Amino acid sequence: MRPVIFAPPSGFDGDTVQLHLSHRVVQRLLGRFLAQGFVYQDLSRACLAQSDDAIPRVVLLGRLAIYGAGAVRLHEELVTVTARWIPPAERKTPLMPYGRDAEARTLGILQESLKPAANARTIPTSAIQTLQSSMAQDIREMLPQLEQRGQAARADAERQLTERGQAESESLKTILEDQRRRVLAKYTATETEQLLLGFSDEEKRQMSADRRHWERWLANVDGDLAREPKRIAEFYQTKSFRLEPVGLAYLWPVTG
Repeated sequence: MRPVIFAPPSGFDGDTVQLHLSHRVVQRLLGRFLAQGFVYQDLSRACLAQSDDAIPRVVLLGRLAIYGAGAVRLHEELVTVTARWIPPAERKTPLMPYGRDAEARTLGILQESLKPAANARTIPTSAIQTLQSSMAQDIREMLPQLEQRGQAARADAERQLTERGQAESESLKTILEDQRRRVLAKYTATETEQLLLGFSDEEKRQMSADRRHWERWLANVDGDLAREPKRIAEFYQTKSFRLEPVGLAYLWPVTG
C-alpha cells in the first residue's frame, strides 16, 4: 500500500508510481466519475450560489466530446455560455450571452462563490423559487448559443487533433528512416568475412543472428513506413462528436 500525494516528488524510483492519465487507477476513477456525472440524458444538475457582485448571472455548461474510430475519445471539454439573468416577466428578448471579458469575469465569480466562505450564506427562499421556475426557459434561450460555441470549439479541437496527428506521423516517419539508415550501415559493415577474424564461435553465432534479424527488419521497414505514419494520422481523425448541456449555475447577489 502506498500513499497518494499531490506534491511533486524529487524523483522517481522503485518505490514511486506516477498516476498519469493512462494509469489503470486513474482510468478507473475517471470512468466512475463520468458514469455518475453524465448518467442522465436530460439536464438535471443545477446550483445556486451567492456572490458579492451586484448583477444576477446565469451560466450554462455543456460537454463536448469528440470520438475517433472505434469510439475512442479523442477530446473532451466543457463549453460555457454566460449571461445577465433577467426575470422572465421583464424580458423583451431572450437572454443575451456575455462577451469574452464579461464571461471571464462571470466564471471568476462562479469560482469564488464555490469557496466554503461563500457557501455559508443563506439565499432567500423567494429567490430560489423564482429561479427554479425560470430554469426551463433559461436553458431554452441559451441552448442555441451553447450549440454555436460548441461547434466553434469542435472546429478548433479538430484542427489541433489534425495537427497533432500530422506531427506524430512525421515524427514516426523520421524515426523509422533514421533506424533504417543505422541498421543498413551496421548490416553493410558486417558483410566482410575479415571482420570475423579473431571472433570466438559464440561471437560468430551472435553476429550471424544479428544479421538475420537486421535482414528481416530491413525487409519489413518499407511496409512500416507506408503503413504506420498513415495509421497514426488516421487515429486523430474525427468520426463522431457529442455536445450536450450538463449543468446550470445561478449567481445571486448578496444584496438581492
